[in-house]
Amino acid sequence: MTKRYWSQRKGITAKFDLTMLKKSWLSIFNYFTSLGYYQEYYGYLCVDAGSVDGKAGNDISEFIFRKTRRIITYPFSDLMNNLDEDTFFDLIELFHDTISFPVEGFYHSYSGCGYHYNKFDAEKGQEEYRKNINEILLDYDDGYEINKNGEIQILLTPGLKELTDASVPVKQDENIRITYKLNRAINKYRDRHSDFGDRKEAVRELADILEYLRPTIKIEMLSKDENELFNIANNFAIRHNRDNQKEDYNLVWLSWIFYLFLSTIHLCIRLRKE
Repeated sequence: MTKRYWSQRKGITAKFDLTMLKKSWLSIFNYFTSLGYYQEYYGYLCVDAGSVDGKAGNDISEFIFRKTRRIITYPFSDLMNNLDEDTFFDLIELFHDTISFPVEGFYHSYSGCGYHYNKFDAEKGQEEYRKNINEILLDYDDGYEINKNGEIQILLTPGLKELTDASVPVKQDENIRITYKLNRAINKYRDRHSDFGDRKEAVRELADILEYLRPTIKIEMLSKDENELFNIANNFAIRHNRDNQKEDYNLVWLSWIFYLFLSTIHLCIRLRKE
């Protein structure tokens, strides 16, 4: 992560609004375009050969529509200012997937035509894209980031982010019981459209995993800790729906439960006996 300067660390500077976010993204996009990072998909102009197509073909606007189901004119014009947040985020994700670092090519010197590339490294290009885009996404609204899959998600606190990114060493037959449920819970919790109900469902998925791991919890944790852990799930309307359950808690409290359950899952899996 790039250094955050004094006013940013103090919280003095304003966050990005959507207009400023678009302006900054377009600047980053133009920078990568000037270095040939989008030649693989969107081609280039040559003084001799004319318009040379990339993988997207000769109608890039149609390619964008085919991939995103959004009508966006390319090359980008002032119409970009009219894009709503969802459409713009689709665009950010698409241009993550179609960027690639130019590895090999040649310099066409005639009339200063420029570099024409024919070999690319998508992984390296996408990594650079994420690094640049995440610098601006983190200060938009409540904070977002684009992950390695090119999906924009809500930004997590550093400790929780490491947990969601960490691998889980499960047994071969536990992919459905643990891995699938865990990934589904994390994705649901971090989805930028997730509401309180969605995040509550994500916590419920984690509670189900803890139930499966309960024998390990009984062995590796104090009985009081085990009871308190499941009291949280049962008494705060996470797993059941009873009249005596508490439901008037806020998102901060739910986030704490998510963090607690997720960290306990990682702990138990690593402590349990083979």
